[in-house]
Amino acid sequence: MRDKSLAVLAFGLFLLTTATLFLRPAELFIWMADLPIYELLILSSFGLAFQSFTGHFRWFMLARQPVTLCVAGVFLAIAISHLQYIYVSGAIDSGTLFLKTLIYFGLLITTVNSPSRLKTFLLTVAICASTMVTLCVVDYYELYDFQFIEHLDDMQGITDEDEIITVKRMRGTGIFQDPNDMAMVICFTGVICSMFLLDPSAGKLRLLWLLPMIVLVIGLLSTKSRGGLLACGLAGLVLLAVRNGGRVAFLAGVMAISVLPLIAGRQADIDLEEGGTGHERVTLWREGFEELKSSAILFGTGQGSYPDIAGLVAHNSYIHSYVELGLFGGTMFFGCFFFIGMQLYRMGRLPEPVLNDELVRMRPFICAMVSGWCMSIFSLSRCYVVPTYLLIGTATTYLNLVWIHTASGEPLVIWNRLHAIRLAVASGTAFAGLYVFTAIMAR
Repeated sequence: MRDKSLAVLAFGLFLLTTATLFLRPAELFIWMADLPIYELLILSSFGLAFQSFTGHFRWFMLARQPVTLCVAGVFLAIAISHLQYIYVSGAIDSGTLFLKTLIYFGLLITTVNSPSRLKTFLLTVAICASTMVTLCVVDYYELYDFQFIEHLDDMQGITDEDEIITVKRMRGTGIFQDPNDMAMVICFTGVICSMFLLDPSAGKLRLLWLLPMIVLVIGLLSTKSRGGLLACGLAGLVLLAVRNGGRVAFLAGVMAISVLPLIAGRQADIDLEEGGTGHERVTLWREGFEELKSSAILFGTGQGSYPDIAGLVAHNSYIHSYVELGLFGGTMFFGCFFFIGMQLYRMGRLPEPVLNDELVRMRPFICAMVSGWCMSIFSLSRCYVVPTYLLIGTATTYLNLVWIHTASGEPLVIWNRLHAIRLAVASGTAFAGLYVFTAIMAR
């Protein structure tokens, strides 16, 4: 009974930890500015769940969940990327920073250990993220001035009279102050809200989820994020395809493309012409690839080195990880999504039923969350931060619960030589594709 009570307490503390990612007490209440609330919550949860936590990182469990293995591989790659240059302090600093992310990921897959807890966790994310977006929308449209929210005046060009053209873009709070980060969170949250909206067990009360979804749409358009718009579009199409079939998704896609320019304005103007934002990012990608034409190709240039190479981060998490962590670390980061995708695919073709209706119902929404995030980080460098591993951890938790709730109790994928080869081939193909695309478009 005592162990069960401690597990419940660890889960509750983890939910509070997650809440502080979106609603930071230090911003909402000035008197809490100097309190390390996030650190206290996550360390308390970690202490209570330590024994179960370490179990997920033993080889027996790593082999049965390759996503966790790849996340641990990213941590190892970060250290190696510095140690190969005998840069010990860099390895310690970078490793310590990512260790905090690794602990969050580990707590997610440890404490969220049942379908009901997964649903509670997603409910917490949906409420907290929607509240954050609501506050930002209210501030953006000047209905109320929140001192801790500042929006971005983004330069769009110069007129013939040499006047600077700017566009106001909505920013979030805390770690979501980049409008593109905000759009990424909005996409993720929108999928969760739609999951609760379409939950028949909630009855008519589920219609209340329409309110935050309306706010999320307003927030997405206010970020003026092209990457966020593409992510939401892909997430929506994947949700429809998995849930309702490819034909429905195709028709919805055609309709969306026809009305997109009318409602999205700047966000629908996506091009890679020289001088545009898209072309500037491709140029950053080229600079990173050029640096890999050396011995750095295997273990990278060192975590955190991209700004030194190109002046800015890559604005592409896949390229960013390949350059800083080399083919080894880039493959580990790519592998997180590769094995999530493989397991979601295999789940749809299981010879035995999943013995939990809620897990079956959630599959299209998990597919949509992952697809949207994969698209978002194509234009953002977010390969080491907690939000990315919140998404990876959510999918990993879901997949762990799926194979536990089958009659055989067998994992969907087990790490072996064949899967290692498949990962290497898929990662190599992705790397080559990104390189060729960059070489062509950066001319």
